[in-house]
Parts: sequence; C-alpha cells; structure tokens
Amino acid sequence: MSFFGNTWNALGDIAMWTFEEVSIYRRKQGRPRETGSNDALARLEAAEYRNVEKVSDISVAEFSERYLMKNEPVIIADGLRDWRAKQIWSFDYFCQQFGDMSVQLQDAGFKPKKCVELCAYLWEIASLPAVELGEMGNDHDYLRYTYDSFFKHLLFTWGFGNWVNTKSFSFLAFQHIQDHWRRPYFLPDGGYKIPWVQVGSLHPNKRMCQDWGLYFSAPGACTRLHVDGMRTNAVLCQVAGKKAGWIFSASLENAARNAAEGRVAPSQSAGGENQRGQPHSEDRIWRFDLLPGEIMLIPKGLAHEVHTLSPSISLTYNFVTNPEYRDYFNFKSERGSGWIASAPIAAVPEFALIHQRNPFPVNTTKGLNLV
Repeated sequence: MSFFGNTWNALGDIAMWTFEEVSIYRRKQGRPRETGSNDALARLEAAEYRNVEKVSDISVAEFSERYLMKNEPVIIADGLRDWRAKQIWSFDYFCQQFGDMSVQLQDAGFKPKKCVELCAYLWEIASLPAVELGEMGNDHDYLRYTYDSFFKHLLFTWGFGNWVNTKSFSFLAFQHIQDHWRRPYFLPDGGYKIPWVQVGSLHPNKRMCQDWGLYFSAPGACTRLHVDGMRTNAVLCQVAGKKAGWIFSASLENAARNAAEGRVAPSQSAGGENQRGQPHSEDRIWRFDLLPGEIMLIPKGLAHEVHTLSPSISLTYNFVTNPEYRDYFNFKSERGSGWIASAPIAAVPEFALIHQRNPFPVNTTKGLNLV
C-alpha cells in the first residue's frame, strides 16, 4: 500500500482507539464481575459440550455467515494452503536465521520471564516428548512477543515497519518471513474496523495486526484461561506441533473464571462430585485439537485456554470486520477489556472430572466440506 494509504489507515486506527477510550474506558462501563458464584461448577457441568468443527474449502461468505457473525469457533483444516511457511518453518530454520539472538520468554499469564539465546531455547523444546491435554510443566515458558518499544510497534502496525531500525526478534522475524505467509484465504480482503482498512486490502504479512505474534512453545506449556485484551477475534495458525484446549461461550465467562481461580462455593469444591444444574440455553464449551496446517477462529470476546501438546510453532493475530463492529462495541461496553485468570482451568480437579464425564460429539453442518 502507498504512503498515503498507510497514513490514512493510521489515522483511522487512532480515531478508533480514541473513540473506544472515550466511550468505554473513561466511562468505566465494564460490568462488575460476579465472584464467588455458587453455581460456577454446576454451570460448567450442565453446559452443552461440542468439538470445534473442522471444515475445508470454505468461501469468505460461508465463513462469515456461519461462524464469524455467529461468534462460533471453527477450525479450517486447509487454512494454510498457499503458505510457503508449511515447507520452510522449522526449529532448525529459525535457529539458522536468528539463533544467536537473545529473546525474553513469557509465562502462562504473559508475564515476562528470563532472557535466553533463541537457538538454545528452540532446541530444548524441540527435544521434549509429546504430552496429553491437562499435563502441564511449570518451567515451560513461551516465546510470544519481543517488542523493543511501543512506538516501533505502532510503526509496524501502520505499515511503516521497513523504516524501523530494531533488534527485536518479533520485528525482525515479521520483516523476514513476509513472503512465507498471507491473509488466510477465507478472511475478507478488506472492510476491517480493527485494524482500520476501509480502502484497499488488508495484508497482515505486511502490516502488523493487533496481537500479532510468532509463538514457540514446549509440550506442557499453557496459556491460562483468558479473554484477549481488546476482545477482538483471533486466528491461531498452526504450522508445526499440536495444540488443544477449550473455548467457553460468553454466557460462561464468569463461571469459567471463577472455577479457574477457585471462587466456588465450598460445597462444590470439596465433594468431588457436583450435582448437574439446570442447563442455560447459551452455555457451551468447545474442545479443540489444532494440527499442523490448520487455522482456528477464536471468536471475539470468548474465554479460552490453550495447551501445547507437542513442540509447536504458530502464528496469530486479531481483527474485527465492519459487519461485526456494533456487536463487538456493545459487548465490550458491557464487559470491559479482557483478562487472564490467575490459574489454569485445567488444574481444577472438578473441571477435569466434568469434561471427562461429558463427551464432545462431532458436529456436522450441511453445505460444508467437513473434515
């Protein structure tokens, strides 16, 4: 895109951020969270359990109508088609390209941890055996974001990254791998509110979108239950390794968080068995298994917890399209910004029993090539 196009997008982003700051954050419209809910575990027990659907060869219109606009998670099994990254990216490749760089890791709650040499870190996690969902290692930190300044991040966000002099791994990698990936084929070409693209096309490989990250993680690593900070949609693009976890409907946000943080009634947390409560029509829990070559949509505003099962390389970024924006804004005005739980929900024994007792049936939908 031209200099003037990038400048127009930058002004749109600034106007959008200012509008949300004045309309949401300054007015403190976020609804106070209910804590210590007596029915948190009962709600999780009574919820409808589903597997995240896997589809392939889906059109932009079908994807938008069936999943994006309905806030329904989905896995696109051929999501990485036409990506050179499938053939190029490996732990050995990134060691060769960036191995002597120092990178800062993050824990399961995104808090900065120790700095390590990239190559040593990658070879360490690549050598670890696979695990099952729920097996977690306390010493397995993630490599997610390594930004060296907020201002430089803004320049990358607005398409001026080629002007930036940086020693940040995330910024250098973003510049280096631009030709290895592209906007997933099932996402619209333009018409985005976040990032602001009202004229022209969005090229997320050239303009760093919100929460863009190149993730490396070890088997047993976990990103604790959370809602993304701006409550936008996320696409999790899996290049190597396997991830799994759960996504919770908006109606279960408080119940899932309360359960993860141990904010449940004593009668529920002590006895092991929970009485099944009355089902709420909107309460759903989706289980997902994400394999190499697949992309998962994590819909805007939904709480989710992600576990790495085998040495993993993935890419992610966030967005909101024009047709979704009113629902996004109203929901964010009600709930406020995102959060991350103080503990993983997988570590709650009662939740483990609940999801083991509830099978996750395979869902089918007419008109799509289901995998």
